[in-house]
Amino acid sequence: MPSQNLRGKPTGAAQRRPKSAFFPAEIAPTSRPRQTGITHVLDRLQRLTSEDLAEFAPYIDVAKLGWGLPLLLPRERVRERIRAYHDYGVEVSTGGTLLEYAMRQDRALDFLDEAHELGFDIVEISNGILDLSRAQMERIAEEIQRRGLQFFIEVGKKDVQAQLSLKETLDQVAWARAQHPRKVILESRESGRSVGIYDSEGAVKWDWVRSILGEHPMEELIFEAPAEGQQMALLRQLGSDVNLGNVALGSIAPLASERLGLRGETFGAVRAHREIAGPPAAKFLYYLLETYRGVDQSELVRLSRLPRRTVQSAIESLRTQGLVEESVSLGDSRRREYRLL
Repeated sequence: MPSQNLRGKPTGAAQRRPKSAFFPAEIAPTSRPRQTGITHVLDRLQRLTSEDLAEFAPYIDVAKLGWGLPLLLPRERVRERIRAYHDYGVEVSTGGTLLEYAMRQDRALDFLDEAHELGFDIVEISNGILDLSRAQMERIAEEIQRRGLQFFIEVGKKDVQAQLSLKETLDQVAWARAQHPRKVILESRESGRSVGIYDSEGAVKWDWVRSILGEHPMEELIFEAPAEGQQMALLRQLGSDVNLGNVALGSIAPLASERLGLRGETFGAVRAHREIAGPPAAKFLYYLLETYRGVDQSELVRLSRLPRRTVQSAIESLRTQGLVEESVSLGDSRRREYRLL
């Protein structure tokens, strides 16, 4: 009796030979720098071989040598580590704590000169520990660019007792974007608890995320997400192209599989990238409608916390693009509900 395939059809020797390999012979080249779907990893100076980088580099965009750790190595070892990342097309960033330490020592310009000479690509500007003024941070940004480097600006405080309010966070993100950084980073610390968009248990505060994305485009932000559960939650709600930061080196492969929907938690649940034009509010409502299907304008206003006129304008933008349809509610003919097409 001839053997059968998984669909119950007979198979012959020729049929058993696949037309194309199921497992890839090699990983497709990575085009960088990516604007979305960025994976920003935290390098804690653990052992890292060339073989490790060869396997993981296609899934890394930026490696941050965290905190003040570069000061624990001889400068040539720092240079070698940066060069190792560069050999595989990965950019390297300093951590914001290192800049704040240099500011405290009144040696910020020395730090920037040496960071450039050692091969760093990006300097992270933060005031997570020190209360740096905006004027100070603006001057630092100018000095960074004068040296041919790029910069991130991180928003948030590290002390759980001195956290910013949502209003302060929105204000600081707006100011940071106005400085034209490479990206704005939302602080979480390595613990991912009681800081920024995370509560004391490490769960995402979705009202904060919705408010932030209601005013600021997702592609300009990096959400620090040190825990794999946080990464999965943000991917499920915001899509595979969300930028994630402070990812542990050991979480690179799991995160890459989640972005592709190759894990049980995200299998079939992570949306594919879809170009959405219009203001940030339109993109935000699109993400909401992926989760909440068949909702009316009042519900969208409540969920997004956006003004009704902003919601109406965003819905019209999505309808014009052919992304959303309006229909009469089956439960109440007076209501108009919105769904993604």
